[in-house]
Amino acid sequence: MRFILGSASAAALALGCGGAMAQGFDLGEIVVTATATPLQKNRTGSSIQSLEAEDELSVPGDLQLTDALQRLPGVKIVQNGPPGTIADLQIRGAQEQYTAVYVDGIKVNDPSATSGQYGNFGAFGLGAVRGVEVLKGSQSALYGGSAVAGVVNIFTLPDLDAAEGDRQRADVMFGSYGTAAASYSFSRTRGDWALAFGLSHFRTDGFSAGDENRGNTEDDGARQTRFSFGVAWQATDSLRIGINGFHSTGEAEFDEGTGFGAVDGTPGDETGTRDETGLRAFATIDTGGAWSHEFAASSFNVERSQDSLSVAPGSFGTFASRFEGERQRFDWQSTGQISQDLRLSFGADFEKLTSKDTSIPGGRADTYNRGIFAEALFSPSADLDIVAMLRHDDNSQFGGKTTGRLALSYRPTDALTLRGMVATGFRAPVPSELFSAFPDPLYPFFGNPALAPEESQSFELGFDLAIADGNGLFSATAFRNEIDNLVQYAPCPVTDDFVFFSCDPGTISTVNNVPGTTTYQGVELQYAHAFSDRVEMTLAYTYLDAATAAGARLPRVAEHEVFLGLDFGLGDRLSTQIGVTHQAGRAPDISPPQPLADFTVVDLGFTYDVTDTAQAYLAVKNLFDEQYQQVAGFGTSDRAVYVGFRANF
Repeated sequence: MRFILGSASAAALALGCGGAMAQGFDLGEIVVTATATPLQKNRTGSSIQSLEAEDELSVPGDLQLTDALQRLPGVKIVQNGPPGTIADLQIRGAQEQYTAVYVDGIKVNDPSATSGQYGNFGAFGLGAVRGVEVLKGSQSALYGGSAVAGVVNIFTLPDLDAAEGDRQRADVMFGSYGTAAASYSFSRTRGDWALAFGLSHFRTDGFSAGDENRGNTEDDGARQTRFSFGVAWQATDSLRIGINGFHSTGEAEFDEGTGFGAVDGTPGDETGTRDETGLRAFATIDTGGAWSHEFAASSFNVERSQDSLSVAPGSFGTFASRFEGERQRFDWQSTGQISQDLRLSFGADFEKLTSKDTSIPGGRADTYNRGIFAEALFSPSADLDIVAMLRHDDNSQFGGKTTGRLALSYRPTDALTLRGMVATGFRAPVPSELFSAFPDPLYPFFGNPALAPEESQSFELGFDLAIADGNGLFSATAFRNEIDNLVQYAPCPVTDDFVFFSCDPGTISTVNNVPGTTTYQGVELQYAHAFSDRVEMTLAYTYLDAATAAGARLPRVAEHEVFLGLDFGLGDRLSTQIGVTHQAGRAPDISPPQPLADFTVVDLGFTYDVTDTAQAYLAVKNLFDEQYQQVAGFGTSDRAVYVGFRANF
């Protein structure tokens, strides 16, 4: 698989600014991570959404990457409070452990996390991001395990393949809850050399992670700093080598949660920290003939802690937890144009995962995975592409597994693309799920070493239709994802002690395989239109039915999600942006079941072009001060105001 060291290409259909839609939609935009080598989006046969810094990632007032991602159809963020707290990214209803996450080509899923998820979307500042690609549906045939629901590829570096010259970008923002954010990026291309780096920081006093309507008043603040860099050298006409990496450090306060929601603790006594470091070296060999080759070696390390130094009513008590996860990975890929109609790619990868945690017997667990894959792109005609992938993985804990993917794209006209995909996937349980032991006297949790791997089958069928001379685009996708042996949290029964929410005597909380097949199925609809060079609209709707084999709906999953984005030009330099998000029919939270009411949140923004390359903005988030919850008992933002300034030079 190929990762371009730079920004993701092309715009997705989310609320943007700057008149990108008025120029028409390009169904042939290049996406860089859906197949082994970059390919036009309308040839992949897959559901792909991409966001780029100049448009969808520049909405006024956005602080977190999740602010942009949650506008995409089929993508939902469930966060336990203010920035810095846990945020679960769900693709088509499947929780984050079913999504593989990469930052600048470095896989960042945390081996020490509860279910092997990335676990840091709640503190990923938007100022660090230059582009994103979201691949929906099972991608295990190319990306291996943990890609059952999809893949999120994040790009934090400016484009190293840009034209010769220097490019800079800066952004500052201030606002409610004592929030301040700033970012700066620089790239230079000179002859055979290219370099880039980016620096971002945000801090906020936050609001209570425990819902304020339940009497919680303690602010839970956060801070996050991220640095990224990349260097590439064209050593010869055929050899390019380079290195890129990142380091991030952050700290956030939280409130302890029970089955009835979070409760305030002593100010400053409940704090989590997280440090991440990623490094990747790569080489590409392209002799100008039929074949090209790519090699990469990468490492990722995450150290995190959670400390609760005081006991609040209804909390689990004091604790001090330390976790460390490591990943070393090696990738090789070769691609050849066999004929005018056939392109082949094949490769191999090796991955070593390490989880260090005192809750694991011996304090450490290592896992190895070896994978080989092959991909064929067959184009028998100019309007038909067939992409076939096959992969075999050998996991040190669960043995061998073969997955595959078949996608088709047919373009009967220049305006219409018909697409379909079938795929299989798998996810091996991680050490925390298998071996963790938290013998808390009130609420003990123990892993389940008898867990079986999860397996999936993914299906989708859709089309993209450009209308109104290319100024409008309508997309529709029907999908179904089936997961066998779904691993799900199994809380202990609580029938005696509701004050401290303690387990009934002799019982524990654990994780179990859900018998049968859990299904995620639904429809995604999206329509975007540029009515003129001053009026643009995006409308996205997702219907989702997520249930176990027994018919039990999965908690917190909404049946209906709607996003409406409007961008009005009020003059030559002034424009306004309106975003409306609505969720309805959410399944109750669990342990004990608690209903989650429907909600509608409206955001309003104004941008003013100070110059052709500099812009000031004002944003009002949650304009009508909607009182709602994403997780039962956890807080969300009230009405908030932000001002900022950004420039490219």
